[in-house]
Amino acid sequence: MQDKLTETLAVNTGNMIASLNLQVAKLQTAHEEKDAEITKLKAENDKLKIENQALKKEVMKHEPSADHIDHQQNRK
Repeated sequence: MQDKLTETLAVNTGNMIASLNLQVAKLQTAHEEKDAEITKLKAENDKLKIENQALKKEVMKHEPSADHIDHQQNRK
């Protein structure tokens, strides 16, 4: 009887360990996928920041500055 109980306990413990190992593997995979997505989004964000700066420079070339507008309004 004791041997059967020990065997059942060992099998149940083994199954629990296998189940936990599977869960850990799934979580590691999900973590790696999220890290890859974060890296991709950070790169896209950096690219958009550069594009934004370029657009701001382009706008500054075509729009008068606030000081220039103030001087024009003061003349009127």
